[in-house]
Amino acid sequence: MVMGITGWTQAPVTSMWHLPLDPSQLVVRMACDSLEVMVPTIQPMTAWNRPNSLRPSLDPFSGLKVLGEAKQITGDFNAPATAIGLGTSGALFQRAFYQVQLTRWRLPLGFPLAQEVGAHRSMDGLGIASLLSTSVASVERLEASLSWALSPSVALRVGQESHHWGPGARSLFLDRHMAPAAGARLWIDAGPVQYTHLLLRTRHFNATSDSAEIGWMAAHWAEVQLGGGWTGAVFGAVKWRANDVAFQGRVEPHYIVPLAAFRPREYSIGSADNALIGAQCTWRKRRRRGQWFTGYGQVLFDELLVSKLFAGNQWWGNKWGVLVGAHSTSRSGKWGWLVEGAAVRPWTYTHQSLPLSYTHLHQPLGHPAGGNFMEGRARLRAVVRQDWVVRLSALRRVQGRSLGGGESLLSFAAGEMPWTSFSERESDDGHPWLQGANTLVHRLELDVAYPLGDRYGAAGLEAFVRAWTRLEAQASPGAWQEPWDAGRLEIGIRQSRVMEERDW
Repeated sequence: MVMGITGWTQAPVTSMWHLPLDPSQLVVRMACDSLEVMVPTIQPMTAWNRPNSLRPSLDPFSGLKVLGEAKQITGDFNAPATAIGLGTSGALFQRAFYQVQLTRWRLPLGFPLAQEVGAHRSMDGLGIASLLSTSVASVERLEASLSWALSPSVALRVGQESHHWGPGARSLFLDRHMAPAAGARLWIDAGPVQYTHLLLRTRHFNATSDSAEIGWMAAHWAEVQLGGGWTGAVFGAVKWRANDVAFQGRVEPHYIVPLAAFRPREYSIGSADNALIGAQCTWRKRRRRGQWFTGYGQVLFDELLVSKLFAGNQWWGNKWGVLVGAHSTSRSGKWGWLVEGAAVRPWTYTHQSLPLSYTHLHQPLGHPAGGNFMEGRARLRAVVRQDWVVRLSALRRVQGRSLGGGESLLSFAAGEMPWTSFSERESDDGHPWLQGANTLVHRLELDVAYPLGDRYGAAGLEAFVRAWTRLEAQASPGAWQEPWDAGRLEIGIRQSRVMEERDW
């Protein structure tokens, strides 16, 4: 088997898809800074429309790659977990790049993931899932894409994959935690301006139907270089259902046209589609001692009525969120830190029906916590003795939960779940932040890894030990989901990064 650098979201070594503290993030930034071009905040990044040092090899077929993970879990339960998959990638004519991979996971389940798999055929954004038993799930994750550079500044991309729009660990717009979705993307790099237009097909299962409802989402993003290390971006998205009242298989052409705002078009056709708008500001700076620093902020709105925002009556339609963070990497890239905070109002990602909600496969397309929460997270990464990689992460989240006997048996809808219809709200006014059952979640994780790739000729293969604990407390009883605690020790080998950043 031949191993190498790829553009996969699962790949352990790639400059097309990376986390904020990854060495690849620093490689991308240094390459862009050397040419004084803007650092993209759209992932996965393009293949050919970028600095020469970041472009893929010219091999039309890179060989088959074995992907996966094998580990033994001890703690609140004891069981093995495995993932096995195959994939390949290649470049054509110095203009095209393709990649495809299929991975199947066999995972032991604890509460409440077994309920999610049984009712919604998905699991925490990993992919399509099914129950092999009451405590074991099979999850299939297919990712494939074909990108084509139409010119040095324009590229098209089609396929099924996850997306992340933003420089942080989390994003309010499109978050890497989302399940892979089929779609197409236009990318334009005009120097001081970068533009992206994306079309995604979303699927929505529920416990009462054997088939999935289909939704569509169009999103676009324009980022401008402002000088002095500052960039500013605007975001827009609209979600609609494929089968409307009078139309079946609807793909609305109004939303496919690039370089035009979605919300005015939504009003012009008299639709009840779910439109969101947002903005981002980023500052990148090289410090005196050579550290690479990035500070960023995002704001997201659904209903934007200024009179309601300042009326003080806590109108349910005051749907907005904010995210602020910073991360820094040392000059050598051997250590780095990240701090980030986010808060999202109730009902922000919701709409009247499942296909209109800002979700795909029972997972938010934006921040994975959904709505009605406030959280803070911190991450540290360090390379010890040249080879050992140590990662430490902590999360604290306060969230208001709906009340009732189950997800579909709510006595009070708090607006934290994006797939809950906003028609289930009790009233128009009186929706404070963190309404419902107040829930506090703490999560702490330590991950220590040692690379094995050079020894076995498999890039990215590593042995690892991971210990994590999750503690949840509710201030009052009655939430639709009981609090659950977990503590686990995981030991194994991996050549996959999908489970990173999965805070469950």
